[in-house]
Amino acid sequence: MRLDVGMLSYSGWPRIHEALGNRTETFLAPDGITLQHLQQPTMKDDEYPLFLEDLDKLIKEVLIPRKYPQLFDGKDAAIASLKAVSEEVASRQINHYPSVLKRVSEEFGFLPLPINNSARWRHPADYIFDRYRGFTGTLGDVRRRPELFKAAVDFIYAERTQRFEDVAFTDDIVMYMPHIAPYLNPKQYMEFFFPYFKEIMENLAKASNRLFMSLENKWMPFMDTFLDLPKSSVVGMVDDDDIFELSKAIGHHQNVTGGVVMQNIRLMSTQANIDYAKKVIDECAPGGGFLFNANKAWVCKGDINQTLVDVYNFAHEYGRK
Repeated sequence: MRLDVGMLSYSGWPRIHEALGNRTETFLAPDGITLQHLQQPTMKDDEYPLFLEDLDKLIKEVLIPRKYPQLFDGKDAAIASLKAVSEEVASRQINHYPSVLKRVSEEFGFLPLPINNSARWRHPADYIFDRYRGFTGTLGDVRRRPELFKAAVDFIYAERTQRFEDVAFTDDIVMYMPHIAPYLNPKQYMEFFFPYFKEIMENLAKASNRLFMSLENKWMPFMDTFLDLPKSSVVGMVDDDDIFELSKAIGHHQNVTGGVVMQNIRLMSTQANIDYAKKVIDECAPGGGFLFNANKAWVCKGDINQTLVDVYNFAHEYGRK
């Protein structure tokens, strides 16, 4: 199966951010090729009490006015901005993403993974990390106000997390792109992350679903916990970990995907990349539970070169043997 297409059909939302007067958090660097990310958290550290008391009120009366003040300058201007927002969202969902999928399927014969986008979910700790407190704020909260952070995680898990207790679909792949876990120490991981994650995974496994997740950064310190999850319930996309070490740790119990180190595509020779791909297939593929793929979810314009094409073509042919 060819996986030459990145897992995410993603691009920024320039018209939305222009309409709302703020800068998109993910944007092109001055070279016009490289993606950059700049978080713009809106919630302050003393707002946890309101977060826990009435999250909708916090969003409506504090966070939205703080992030989008121009929406409150006049009704006509606000309507015009929100119209631009809705038009771009509709364009992406109805035109852009389906067109990408149709083209790679029909013109190039790629078989996309059956990822159920409606079933994407976000861990409550990541929800706070991504939407409210950002990288610096969240990791500071974990250390300085752990009781408040734990209360917020419990609240989000109970009230706003898709826990898949009554799964209406089977044989789908649910997507999750975690962020916070690799930055936690083992004690924090077991307190703020794993118990919620394990319950979700057990619920998904009951309906024969799998979770496709990016193991962003390094997860080896936590890989033993993946042995406590239902067998073959995770498809883990190896990022900065040593794929051989990680495969040995969980490859007999979970599914591993990787084999192309994107930074090496630019920095090393084609033969060196092919040799690495061969080693990955030789050591990780026997016994099953392995998909050859890039180590980054975002494969961008600057990453595409002949070396990448040659590596994928090699893997596609060699993997059949």
